[in-house]
Amino acid sequence: MLDKVFHLLTEEYSLILAKTQEDFQAVKEVRSDVFVNRYAIYPDLKKAKWFLFSQDDEQAFIYLLQHNATKKYVGSVRVFFINEHTPVQIMPMQRDGKVEDIEHLTKDLPICEISRLALIKTLPEHKDFSMLQLRTLLSMALMSATRVNFLLYHYSRIFAIMERSLHRILKRQSVAFEPIGDAVDYYGVRFPFVIKKENFLIAGKKTEGTMGQLTRYYLKELCKNPESFWQFIDNNSYLDRSDIQLDRICQLFKEYGDNIDMELLLGDL
Repeated sequence: MLDKVFHLLTEEYSLILAKTQEDFQAVKEVRSDVFVNRYAIYPDLKKAKWFLFSQDDEQAFIYLLQHNATKKYVGSVRVFFINEHTPVQIMPMQRDGKVEDIEHLTKDLPICEISRLALIKTLPEHKDFSMLQLRTLLSMALMSATRVNFLLYHYSRIFAIMERSLHRILKRQSVAFEPIGDAVDYYGVRFPFVIKKENFLIAGKKTEGTMGQLTRYYLKELCKNPESFWQFIDNNSYLDRSDIQLDRICQLFKEYGDNIDMELLLGDL
């Protein structure tokens, strides 16, 4: 079964970092599909262009999930980051989600917030997986993109407000986010969580199943063709090449091969 899952999430679907205007348009279309259907009961979102793309997205890594056979984008997720250079110094979950009393957790920069995880309503059917299984696996793929991002850019803490269902998926993969407050009503009931870099290291050591395989695969693919990624970093006013761990990671693949230990990839956090 693990082989089928790995094939699904690497051969049938692909994770792509949004870098071009065409990519960002695809992000808007994915979000529109999801939010129009899921949040139709909220009148303020029907014409809210900020919910599809905003200034926050310029201070973020955004990953798309593509169905390779049709070239259709079916999902996306955002890693909003804060460092000493970014103009926005408060996370969306604090500003918009009204998550309070976490300022003591946000002082050690850089930090990030995982948000805007979206899967379109209608996915291509699959012969080996039910629709519920497929949605769960594709959600895991999008979360794997955030894991790859954390290995590339060492945040001190990763924050998220998420539904219990997504938290359960991550917990099964040994990614143990800790609750940091009561539920908030942000277009549905969600719970605020955080994971510290030390705990992410522990999760990395434990995870040698699907998520670990996906992490290695997408990092290795990035090492094969890093040029457009570096161009994205160079074009971002808030990032510097010295912040990024890609050269170190690619050198490790050369030295240790595809089955490199996750602890080596994590490096000195």
